[in-house]
Amino acid sequence: MKVLSNIKFLTTLTINNIKTYGKPAGVEFNDPIENNSVYWYGHATTIINLEGKLILTDPVITNNLGYFKRQVKIPMNLRTLKFDYILLSHGHSDHIHFSSLMQINKDAKVIAPKGYKRFLTLLGFKNVFILNHGKVYDDGIIKVKSIEAKHDGRRYYLGKPTESHSFLIRGKYKSVFFAGDTAYTENFKGISCDIALMPVGCYKPDKFLAMHCSPLESYKMFEMMDCPIMLPIHYKTFILSLEDFNETFTSLTSIEDEKVAIAKIGQVVKF
Repeated sequence: MKVLSNIKFLTTLTINNIKTYGKPAGVEFNDPIENNSVYWYGHATTIINLEGKLILTDPVITNNLGYFKRQVKIPMNLRTLKFDYILLSHGHSDHIHFSSLMQINKDAKVIAPKGYKRFLTLLGFKNVFILNHGKVYDDGIIKVKSIEAKHDGRRYYLGKPTESHSFLIRGKYKSVFFAGDTAYTENFKGISCDIALMPVGCYKPDKFLAMHCSPLESYKMFEMMDCPIMLPIHYKTFILSLEDFNETFTSLTSIEDEKVAIAKIGQVVKF
């Protein structure tokens, strides 16, 4: 039954993607990057300007992710930017994407999960730092704390489960929380920050809820935090699961809370 279920899922997912191949991807926004703001590039890729430092999260900057076609056009060429830091939450290819990383400046400081230092060094990155859950990277400019996400980060689901990270990023005055991928968890309870980047996609079929969260579950986790802004991410970019983008958007708009900042891809949210 499990094999048949997986075949049915993959068949439906493939058909849903093929239907979009002939349709041009539209452009939503391309706001200028401002100090103390988050620019949503699509999926889990964001550009955080924290007190003048540029931080890139889980970069996927290509038009395709395997046979998955980007549904919204790339808003800007990231190769024109010089990043100070790159944060990689876990090993899945929609979060650690080697083709995209090859295009990013190699003098950026990379904070990554265990098991990827060798690969990142081979790609040319000179400053790679591995964090374990609960540990803090501190270079005197920013502090990055790893918080355990409820997600199996194994790239190919072989061997033992590996760590997936959420990151609390602190500057001198401001702070940002980047959840990465996670199912519902109470691990974020009590976190204080100025903006929380929360995943809201990839939750159907229901078995996906073991590693991902629905929009309402994401909001419940946000409510546990001491934070004035929730920025929903990880949807509307690639068709990786069976929920419709409109369904996700409708769920988000049903939340009657001004703290939820629903952004377009390429739009900036200030904090």
